[in-house]
Amino acid sequence: MWLKRLSKVRGDTDDSSSPTIASEKYDARPSSSRKYSQSQFAQIDSQEKMYRRPQEPQQSYSPPRTQVNKPAPLEHSTPAKSEPLPDFLTQAFNSALKPYTDKIDALQAQVSDLQIWVEQLEAQRADVHSWIDKRGLRPDVPLTIAKTMDNQPDAASTLNTQLDRKITIVNFDLHRLQDDLNDTISSSHFASAMLKFLPDIQRLASLSTGPRYAFALILKLGGNLNSHGLESSEGGDVASRRDFYARLDNVMVEVVRRRFQEGEEWQVAREVSRMEKTESYLRGFGVDSYFPMSLEIMRRELDFRGDGTPPRYQ
Repeated sequence: MWLKRLSKVRGDTDDSSSPTIASEKYDARPSSSRKYSQSQFAQIDSQEKMYRRPQEPQQSYSPPRTQVNKPAPLEHSTPAKSEPLPDFLTQAFNSALKPYTDKIDALQAQVSDLQIWVEQLEAQRADVHSWIDKRGLRPDVPLTIAKTMDNQPDAASTLNTQLDRKITIVNFDLHRLQDDLNDTISSSHFASAMLKFLPDIQRLASLSTGPRYAFALILKLGGNLNSHGLESSEGGDVASRRDFYARLDNVMVEVVRRRFQEGEEWQVAREVSRMEKTESYLRGFGVDSYFPMSLEIMRRELDFRGDGTPPRYQ
């Protein structure tokens, strides 16, 4: 009996497993249950569409690429550098030399400061020299200042201008004093006033291009004494005039020699003629000689230029 039941159960299972029988059974269900299920599924489907999340675009899947590591190039193995050993001898030398290098640096700083100071002094010196020349005091400056001023290119012409002006002023003052006193000043006093310019004239003659200026100034000193008055025939005045011209002649000799040595274009014959005329004029006032040594040197120069015989200045 149990075999009959088993066969029956197998038969039912076979029928239900076939698709045709299963669909027939599904269609055989009541219509109410089918409708309910469809409406319910439609509602659920609409709710899912309402609350459905936006789907991201799917990326195409590509399998990861496996990177193949290339073997690194072989590097040449370099031996490790060893640190140099400290050179104690060099360190000792540098430490011993450091005080001297520091002293050199300090001295260089002092030299730069002194250079600035020297430049300031030179500017001040230039201002002082300009102030001296503006007032015509170059002939009266001390010797230390005179040496510095005589190194200038125009020292000779500047000193000549100031000396000439000063000689003219002194001569004018002596004549005015003589007029105020209504009496003549002795030739000795006048000659002593003129002879004070001889050191400055000698200084002028030692400068470049200075001898020609000094030559004219010495003649001017003699002319001032001549214009003072030669009427006095007293023995003291005649002796003073002779001594005055002798001292002028001694200075003039050196001036003439220097002038010839400079080789300037000089009309010697004209100067000799003028001095000879003055000499003949002064003979009437007791002056026997007028620049005799200077005239001798100048005549020798004229003879040398005429026949080629060298002059003897010594």
